Amino acid sequence: MGRVLDHNREIRYTAEYRANEMRTFPSKLEERMMTFLHSHNIPYEPQRVFYIYDTDGWIIRYYIADFYLPLSKVIIEVDGKKYHEHHKQHDRSRTKTIQNNYPGIEVLRFTWNDLSDESKMDELLWKVKQK
Repeated sequence: MGRVLDHNREIRYTAEYRANEMRTFPSKLEERMMTFLHSHNIPYEPQRVFYIYDTDGWIIRYYIADFYLPLSKVIIEVDGKKYHEHHKQHDRSRTKTIQNNYPGIEVLRFTWNDLSDESKMDELLWKVKQK
């Protein structure tokens, strides 16, 4: 059991270190989403770490969600064009893994264009307020 605890502690340290770096240096897109969430008084956790465990309790993977809205159980991912344009399959796989391991959590993805689209942002507000 000690090996599992040591392993998990090391993974958590690495994940939290990366998440803290990402909180410190948000992208322009993340800053824009933060402004939107603040302006609508929506509580959120930036760069929230979600751990994936195997059946023996070992952390086998972790994901850092851009924003987690705990009251509505929604993860918001803001996809920058340069990176996510070439990683769509990875993004789909990641979304599926989160939903399989954290039932009840919905993952929403937004692009720069979505943040400028009033109907998309209204849809986000509606989903958040329905939960």
